[in-house]
Amino acid sequence: MTTHDLTRTPPALLRRARTAFLLVAAVIPVVVVGIAASVLLSWLPSLPAEVATHWGVGGADRFGPPVTYAWILLGVGLGIPLVMVAATLVAVGAHWGGAARLMGALAAGMSVFAAVLCLGSLALQRDADAPGEVAGIGGVMALAFSALLVLGGLAWIVQPRVRPERGRTLEPRHAVRVAEGERVVWVGTTTMPRGALVFLFLVLAGLVVLAVVMLVAGIEGAWIAALVAVVVALALAATASFRVRVTPEGIDARSLVGWPRTRIPLADIAAARAVSISPFGEFGGWGWRIGPDGRSGIVMRQGPAIEVQRRDRGAFIVTIDGAEDAAALLQAYLDRSHAGAPGDADDSGREAR
Repeated sequence: MTTHDLTRTPPALLRRARTAFLLVAAVIPVVVVGIAASVLLSWLPSLPAEVATHWGVGGADRFGPPVTYAWILLGVGLGIPLVMVAATLVAVGAHWGGAARLMGALAAGMSVFAAVLCLGSLALQRDADAPGEVAGIGGVMALAFSALLVLGGLAWIVQPRVRPERGRTLEPRHAVRVAEGERVVWVGTTTMPRGALVFLFLVLAGLVVLAVVMLVAGIEGAWIAALVAVVVALALAATASFRVRVTPEGIDARSLVGWPRTRIPLADIAAARAVSISPFGEFGGWGWRIGPDGRSGIVMRQGPAIEVQRRDRGAFIVTIDGAEDAAALLQAYLDRSHAGAPGDADDSGREAR
């Protein structure tokens, strides 16, 4: 008899969810952008040689050929949705959930947003005598965002609701026992995948170079680029790697720079186990996440994770190598405390890494 793998979405439901996702995230953008592109091309003969392509606080401040809007339409209305489709299918795999549904809705909404924005901006300029005399696009922006919300909402509704199924429980590689009076400490480090780190460091390097060039050239707004580079650097330092410790007092997870940090005392823990985690399927992405089922935690990669059931809140998750042994040690301390064993007065012992 064939049994269903509880770490994956049931095949029939998965097929239905994927079909609906592709319909709203790929087919709808192609149709919307195709219609908008046809209208845009039919307007080109009636447009001036140069049109406004950017608006600032004081009105239109950048200009270019009308065909610029065709490239914006294709890039934003079709390119971005297709990238979202590919990224979602690769990241989710067979572990479908609300995150994939949301990406489908956003992809559909992005296509109509680009269509309304491009056509609305050009419609304002069809009868303008000069590019600089075009009216503001506040109304067009409001209409574009409204269209995004409406079509995105409809795209969300037509997709089936799929609850991501939790990963299977993992067993420790060997029995974990703690004798009375013995103190055992487990220490481990969880880090972003190497590819993600390389990509983020390249982004940071690009921001730093941009800020330096703008500062040296005396370009207005250079301080904004510098501030963004500093914020990104601090965020990367605070979230790239976490140190996890399991002790008789509970579990502690902190960034290598000291913050953010979470400490869960043993008294607040109901149970601990190791599970297999799908970051995108269960939590909608990577980093410090909150799942739709109330779980939260540090989700750095796919694979084993410590799941700590808290007494008064949702479960806390930490993805890390060796999660099976760490969870087993934490559960051993819980069992010992429930059995009324003596406290950990003896600080001597052994350390597991």
